[in-house]
Parts: sequence; C-alpha cells; structure tokens
Amino acid sequence: MRVLFVDDEDDIRELIEFALMTEDDIEPTFAATGFDAIATMETQAFDVIMLDVMMPPPDGMEVLRCARANADLDDTKIVMCTAKTSHESEKKFRALGADHILHKPFKPLKLAEYLRSIA
Repeated sequence: MRVLFVDDEDDIRELIEFALMTEDDIEPTFAATGFDAIATMETQAFDVIMLDVMMPPPDGMEVLRCARANADLDDTKIVMCTAKTSHESEKKFRALGADHILHKPFKPLKLAEYLRSIA
C-alpha cells in the first residue's frame, strides 16, 4: 500500500517513518509542506493520503481540496490528522471529501494496523 504522509513537523514524520520501517506492505512517502504534497500527488499514485490539518499555507484543508479536484485520486482514501475534535470540524472535513479523521495524538505503533483497516 502506497501512503503519502503530510505533516510540517519533522518529529512527527520521523516517528511515523520509524513506526513503519518494518512493515513490508506499506510504502510511505513524506511531504513537509502542502506545496510538496500537491506536487507529489500530481506525479504519483497513492492508496492513502494522511494530511495534517494545521500547517502553514497551503494547510491540510487546501491540500484536501486539491486532492479531491484531481480525478486521478478519486479512489484514494484521505485521512485528516488533527487535534481539532469538534463535530463541526469533522463535518467540514467530510464535506470537503475526507474519508476518515484520525485524532492526534495517535499511537504510531498502531498506525500500520489502522492503515490496513481503511485501505
């Protein structure tokens, strides 16, 4: 499974990379900015895209909009990773096309199991 992880925090990306390094069936790609994510989505196919919501512009919401405007990503599952836990926030994410919401903090060592369950 090909997964794009987008987060502006170096520590988060490193933690996720470490947590998935022994998973043979998960091929992670990382992006540190919304711009990097958008460029990567235009050139590569992914089964799952995990987006941090709160990043410098373009933030996760804008990346989500771009992803859902790209017909090549129609079958890609998009997960919004956020500490925003309000019902309104979740409703907004889903209205923009998010398939899942993963609340922060999450357990990195459970991430592979989570990804398999949604892919």
